[in-house]
Amino acid sequence: MDLTGKQIAEVAVGIALGVALLAAIADWRHRRRDDLDRVAWFDWRSVQVFALIAAIVAFSFAMNL
Repeated sequence: MDLTGKQIAEVAVGIALGVALLAAIADWRHRRRDDLDRVAWFDWRSVQVFALIAAIVAFSFAMNL
């Protein structure tokens, strides 16, 4: 199974959107936590923003192929 560049970019869009969705859920859970002194391992908002930027870049790349 040989993937083209466009298919790889489309897969990258899907993965980046999945990461952004998971980061959004993690951020929502972190903001609604009971113990306010617990800190998160990651800054989930930053992860979400970078994943969305990666999805936009990969989408643009896929559309231009």
